[in-house]
Amino acid sequence: MQLKNYQKIAVDKLSLICRKLLEKDGQRVCVFKAPTGSGKTIMIADFLDQIGKEHLPSKYAYLWISGNNLHKQSREKLENYLSASRYSFSYLEDIQNNELHENEIAFVNWHSLTKQDKKTGEYTNLFMRDNEGDKNLGTFINNAKEKRLQIILIVDESHYHYWSQKSQQLVQDVIGPKLTLEVSATPKLEPSSEDIVNGDAGFVSIRFEDVVEGEMIKTEVVINKEIGKHAKFEDVADEVILSASLENQEEIRKLFKKEKSDVHPLVLVQLPNEGEATSALDKTKLEFVEKYLKDKHKITVENGKLAIWLSERKENLENITANDNDVEVLIFKQAIAMGWDCPRAQILVMFRDIKSSTFEIQTVGRIMRMPEAHHYEDDELNRAFVYTNLPKVEIAKDKESQTFFAINPSHRKQEYKKVGLPSVYLSRVDYGDLTLSFRKLLIEEANKYFGIEPSDSVQVAKKKADVKLDLLPKELLQPVITDAVLENIDNVKEIVGNVLNFKVPEDDLKYKFEYFAKAMSLPFAPVRSHTKIQQALYDWFDSFIGYKDSSRLEIQRIVVCSPVNQKIFREIIESAKERFRDVNRKEKMAKQRKKEVVWDVPAVDYFNESYDKVATSKNIMEPCYLQRERSKPEKDFEEILESSKSVEWWYKNGVSKESYFAIQYQDPKSGIARAFYPDYIVRFSNKEIGVYDTKSGFTADSEETKAKSDALQKYIKSNDKVKGGIVVFKSSGAHVFADAKYSSDLSGSGWQKMQI
Repeated sequence: MQLKNYQKIAVDKLSLICRKLLEKDGQRVCVFKAPTGSGKTIMIADFLDQIGKEHLPSKYAYLWISGNNLHKQSREKLENYLSASRYSFSYLEDIQNNELHENEIAFVNWHSLTKQDKKTGEYTNLFMRDNEGDKNLGTFINNAKEKRLQIILIVDESHYHYWSQKSQQLVQDVIGPKLTLEVSATPKLEPSSEDIVNGDAGFVSIRFEDVVEGEMIKTEVVINKEIGKHAKFEDVADEVILSASLENQEEIRKLFKKEKSDVHPLVLVQLPNEGEATSALDKTKLEFVEKYLKDKHKITVENGKLAIWLSERKENLENITANDNDVEVLIFKQAIAMGWDCPRAQILVMFRDIKSSTFEIQTVGRIMRMPEAHHYEDDELNRAFVYTNLPKVEIAKDKESQTFFAINPSHRKQEYKKVGLPSVYLSRVDYGDLTLSFRKLLIEEANKYFGIEPSDSVQVAKKKADVKLDLLPKELLQPVITDAVLENIDNVKEIVGNVLNFKVPEDDLKYKFEYFAKAMSLPFAPVRSHTKIQQALYDWFDSFIGYKDSSRLEIQRIVVCSPVNQKIFREIIESAKERFRDVNRKEKMAKQRKKEVVWDVPAVDYFNESYDKVATSKNIMEPCYLQRERSKPEKDFEEILESSKSVEWWYKNGVSKESYFAIQYQDPKSGIARAFYPDYIVRFSNKEIGVYDTKSGFTADSEETKAKSDALQKYIKSNDKVKGGIVVFKSSGAHVFADAKYSSDLSGSGWQKMQI
């Protein structure tokens, strides 16, 4: 499994927290908040893979519960991800010998399992009732617990069925899980902050921004893009939004071909009523949509371009999620499609009930995923699009929804003339793990420590190592005190007794060796780095000391059972890590995707609810949208630009997209190349271009600002028509730094009073 960086970090945290919770007495809960489209199933699979290899306090069986039929989708994915693991997978009807077995994951449709007769209140599902073969959930759980297995309950996207009083009573009285792990974009479990701090409950959350930056989901959702172009006085709104969506689909299809990608973008048409059954309104709308698609665009069920997903009708759904599938439009109901995963879906047409006009991330979850798990060079392919017949759109108040929905388009003014500035776009690089390169470095450092030469035979090398290492396993024993007598337990300073030496048990050896490797991995991510240390040590012993045909246990015993040996290997590993930092930086820079572009102000941009429309005369975008929470220095600088007679126009730059202007600089902490997005691009009446970035307080003094300023001045020196620099405000006004080497000392010669 190849995880994104944010996924690795989240799984490592989750594994650490859950392992600690399993060591505590009583039942425990952990919440894993994973945004829609973040890849929660692959993360839980990696989490299960990790803890399956851990030295855990007990043995476990797993119950995975989902709503609707998502448990089938989850099982299919997990079986694929964990095909080579120790886990087995089943539904309740597959359970053998009426008991859950160790490392068995049983998948359950919670809705069908807990469904009750409306008159009697009794469960209708066979596995919830006493029956002749004793094949019911209670029996499965009890038999597992009699075999000293504990239950880990994984709640996948919990819903109201799970939180009913009877369901919760069932969880506590019948399942009695040692650990409940809720995985959801909108979790319902709420551990107290006190329990989390004290380690009595767990909470792991992934930032929505990290998922976007990880290129798993779209950068934004545009609502009713350019819909005015399709509207005429006599037009019907429903026809307009369908026409606009299909025209946009054709534009996107061409862009995918330009990117040499075989993705066929899919339009989803959602019927208005949110209930599971198809209402009279739904049927009317369905007839209208089918007729319109057939008459105007030759899209029908018969020619395979139209698919239907309703409770009573399913057409052309086979392989519809494949990126190159020929279905162009899918008509569906939200209740039926909840949790459905089709990354090529990019456009959503919503015939909404007027009572429901609020948009949130979950509303558009089906069109958020990237079809090939990465962003494209053309930003239009990184956007999702919604077309709706609502007279007014409201965005939910949560932070993610406020920043994700781009409902305000802004266009470059007609009088704009191209500036053609050299710009750069750098893909984000993942960090944090020791890689395979570390093996070679550790072997080199070990040979250097013991004075081993490449020409040395195994016998000579082993003799050199034996001078400092305890190499004989029989010498490496675990001391245990015996016959110690405590006369005054309240005043014990040292316990004196005889010592007996015992051979360290094999299970303990493996655990101690793994723990040593994890501790030595820091500050790199231990969960993913410790195996590189372990393998490097094995390779060194095999290749140079002659242990190739020996048991791994002998090597483990040599490393962990002697304090002298641990100290030696600690020094060797630290030396190797020091060298690895430089090697790793070069590796990452070599893999980093860099694109040099000629930049101009984008012809159109979209802004979300965190931006306000601002009245300006010289901003090149119309209308002008500026971030509501921008800093005071930014607002002050904008006033200077607006009042200046020499300013022809100005542009407020964005970040992290190819469509925004950027200069390459070297991060002073990591040494990695990064993109610097200056705040403002200014066109002056004398045709000069100004590039400015405002700073204040401690940010003006930082090493990062110094690196950015030096890169900006180097850029300016290589471009005759460009000027600018870092801008700082003090009591006498705005000052700009224009020297090659940055200094935060405002009294220095590099700072000039700004004259524009």
